[in-house]
Order: sequence, then structure tokens, then C-alpha cells
Amino acid sequence: PVGQQHVTVHSETLGKEIRVDKDICLLKEQFHLDHIDYRHMSPVIIPRGYTKDYIDGKISHEEQLKDIEHAFEKVSEASDVVLMEGTGHCAVGSVVGVNNAQVAGMLGASMILIANGGLGSAFDELELNRVLCEKYNVPIAGVVINKVIPSKYDQTKHYMSKAFQDSWGVPLLGCIPDRPFLGCPALADLERLFKTELVSGQKHRFRHYSVDDMNLITTSLTRFLENIRTKHPRTLYVCHVTRDDIILGFMAEFQRNRRDDERPFEASLLVCGRKGKYQMADEVRDMFEGLDGAPVMVVEYSTHQAMNMIHNFTPKLNIDDKNRVRKAVEHYEPYIDFDLLLERTSS
Repeated sequence: PVGQQHVTVHSETLGKEIRVDKDICLLKEQFHLDHIDYRHMSPVIIPRGYTKDYIDGKISHEEQLKDIEHAFEKVSEASDVVLMEGTGHCAVGSVVGVNNAQVAGMLGASMILIANGGLGSAFDELELNRVLCEKYNVPIAGVVINKVIPSKYDQTKHYMSKAFQDSWGVPLLGCIPDRPFLGCPALADLERLFKTELVSGQKHRFRHYSVDDMNLITTSLTRFLENIRTKHPRTLYVCHVTRDDIILGFMAEFQRNRRDDERPFEASLLVCGRKGKYQMADEVRDMFEGLDGAPVMVVEYSTHQAMNMIHNFTPKLNIDDKNRVRKAVEHYEPYIDFDLLLERTSS
């Protein structure tokens, strides 16, 4: 009902382009929700400047609530089940008078709380959300604990089940072991992060890379070639734009690998240089034209900035990355008690 990061889509009922929360596109297309229109799936969007306009009285609190209630009615009329996703924790949206707990209470919805793995820290985090749900008379249907360290899975499931049942009287609906692949960015994610596009290897946009396998090249070309031939094949290499030898060596190694039919070449190269100070030589860039080769991306940041941005980046599911969406569904489904979930949320 309340979204922050938005994308532009076409509304069939309005016959024009509108903004909706980005997760709506994934859900509508992945689950073929053709019976409802985009406009009713994301009634309130909070873009940059929205909060100031609300505080200045330019946006009506009552109109926000009416938009949410109208959207809920339309989706309910056309559907057997209505699922609402709250953005962040229960208090998100409070500054504009539409936090998650308040919206759930207004619409008569029950709440499923989700937190990342742990014992004390996860419980403490969820307790803050429980108190806000209590304030708005929102029943808590259950809890899902996400990204649990696999070696601590049985322990976490046992003690969390007991803690929530004893303290709140609610069940643990799911306990999900962590799967690092789902948090590994694809090159398409990095294109969005850096607002750029691959200069070659576009067919590999949805190849995923672990941050642990990111390698900053500060050595000679000879050592780099030794590294790329012996290290983990799916490595994201980072170099400065002035290292023409590394860039050309990377391209040449890809061609040699393909000619000799060695192990699959899955490395990629991130070329960095601060905007206005460094740029790739035209002669080098021309060599990428028409090259059906390994993925290379040029970004206008220093190597330090780029690597920090990647380390701090959390990739989100999107409909274009069908492999990751499929893997996510396959991973989560067995660990959630859907029968109990439906029993606890049926009205």
C-alpha cells in the first residue's frame, strides 16, 4: 500500500503511465496477476520531496487513507486472497501518517513479522514491531526468521519457536536457512547501481558474482594473467581505467581461452575512473565495438568508491532476473508452513 522506490508502468484502467513500487512489477508479472490493475496495487508512493510536501500541508492525510482503502476494496473484489507487503519495519511511513501497523489496523489485516536470523537480536527487533501492532490492534499471525546460518538452523528454529509461543502466543511460521547466492549481485544489478551499461558481454548481464570473489588488480599484467588462469573462474576483477595493459590483457585472455577451449571463462572486469578526471582511451574503447566477449563495465568512480558501493549494495529480486526469482521460490517454499499461515490469516 505504501511504497518508496518506484518505477513507471502503464495503467490499463487509466490509460496512462503511472508510478508504482518496484516490487509490484515483480509480483504482478511473476504470478500473472492480470485481474488487477497497477493503480490499485500501489496506491501511495513516497518519492523524494514527498515528506516535506506532506509536512507543509500540500498532501492530505485523509486522501492518502482514501486511496489505500479504495485500492484495497478493488483488489479484494477481484481476488480470493489479498497479500500486502509492508515497506521495512512496522513504523515506516509514520512521518506521513501511514505506517505499516496503522494501515494493517485500518484494513483489518493480520500481520506476519519477518526478521533476519539470530536469537536475542532478532527477538528484540521484533518486540518493537509487536508493540506498534498492539497499539493499532493488529493481530500477529506468526513470525518468519530469514537468513539463518545453516549450522545454527536447528538451534534457531527450536528456541525461536519456543520464545514466540511462550512470550507472544504466536507460532513460528518459517525458518529459512541463508543461501548466499540470492544476495549476490548480477551484472545487471551493477548496471543499475552505477547507472551505466556493459560495454561488452551483454549476454552475461544476469551472471551473478559473490562479493567475496571481487579482486582489485594492482599487480603486473603477468601476475594478473596467472591469477585469472588459476583462481576461481567466476571472479569480478576491478582495475583503474589507466591500466590499458590489464584491460587489453583481459580481452586477449578471453579470446585465448575460447580458442583453446579451456574451462568456462566466467570472469568480468569493472574499469573505474573518476568522472572528469580519468576516462578510457578512445583507442581502447574502439576495440570493444562489435566484440562478443567477456563482460566489461566502465564506471565513473574510483576503485575504492566502486568496491565500497558493491560491498554495501543489497540486490533486490526483479522480474528480468528469472533465474534468481526461480531459485528464491524453490529455496523458500519448503521452509514455510503455508497451511498454518493460511489458517492463521483467514478471516
